[in-house]
Amino acid sequence: DDIVIGIIKDRLAEPDCKKGFILDGYPRTIPQAEALYSLGIKIDAVLSLEVSEETIIKRMSSRRTCAACGATYHTVFNPSSDNKTCDKCGTELSMRADDAPGVVKNRLDTYHRETEPLKDYYTEKGILRTIIGQDKIEDTTALVWAALGI
Repeated sequence: DDIVIGIIKDRLAEPDCKKGFILDGYPRTIPQAEALYSLGIKIDAVLSLEVSEETIIKRMSSRRTCAACGATYHTVFNPSSDNKTCDKCGTELSMRADDAPGVVKNRLDTYHRETEPLKDYYTEKGILRTIIGQDKIEDTTALVWAALGI
């Protein structure tokens, strides 16, 4: 954690962060949040995207990647033309190992155990914004912008 917080501290001191920044997936634990807070860096808002486990598992296990060119697809939201091969290079698409339903479930268990307590931490600081992310991508995006005042 000390190494990561040092990297974050250095990065947030860069000129392009003066008008704002987004941390995605950090902090993940209370100690990480406390370390970030101890830096004295102002956090205006923390977003919590609320999505059912069933939806998360379905969305993640529907992602596909091309091992040859790195293109990414989603079998529902952004499918390739035949939902099997890459439109860019013709290579067969595959699911990332960490998108398999059982692996996603394990990741969610870790989230509930280690990261979910951050909701209370940031609620106490008055900066938690909860976004319902069950709906269409466009609707969720609009809710995110609204929560950020953009």
